[in-house]
Amino acid sequence: MKIKWLGQGGYLLWDDCNAVCIDPYLSDCVTRLAGRKRLVPAPIAPEELKADVVICTHNHLDHVDIDAIPRMDPRITFLAPADCQGKFQELGVKLHRIFEEGDTVELGDFRLEAVHAEHTVPAIGVLVHYGDKTYYFSGDTFYHEALVGRRIDGMFICINGRLGNMNVEEAKTLTRLIQPRFAVPNHYDLLEGNTEDPRKFDLPYARILEHGKEYEIECLI
Repeated sequence: MKIKWLGQGGYLLWDDCNAVCIDPYLSDCVTRLAGRKRLVPAPIAPEELKADVVICTHNHLDHVDIDAIPRMDPRITFLAPADCQGKFQELGVKLHRIFEEGDTVELGDFRLEAVHAEHTVPAIGVLVHYGDKTYYFSGDTFYHEALVGRRIDGMFICINGRLGNMNVEEAKTLTRLIQPRFAVPNHYDLLEGNTEDPRKFDLPYARILEHGKEYEIECLI
């Protein structure tokens, strides 16, 4: 399986048969509507996103991208919590399935599981089960210990400490409790006034990804 960081909490994961995308923010709608300048360009255009499934973890502009979603391939299957349904209706895009804590979806060798998140609106995190490995994508969340005790090989965790997210010290504490084989900080360096220095996430097994670069996920271990 390969992975590419799209910025913020957005990731594209794929193998030879299927592709899953989590929280792609590929437009500049936050600048347009909230006045927060985008600091790095989107690595791909919405029309270029090659994914079978897109998961939106909650109804905020950098996770339900209202300017990008209508431009995406209409064959994409969208999954999101029920709180996002009205926004998809406004966009004229079908939300194919409500995806909330405890729900699972299978796609080829991927098994996707919605897990607990605590945020300013209803939200989920995502576990991606692939082969004998499990990867946790926190989405946006305050600190919580709901996943402590579960086997997780890799964590992709928010560190910005603003607007409903845990800060870098909380992210380090949670990562130590879960004890993954590697951990990747995210939700920084994309929007003005909502960032953090990823070097502060200084765990020995931390991995800092480059925007838009392709990685073999096993190489992060």
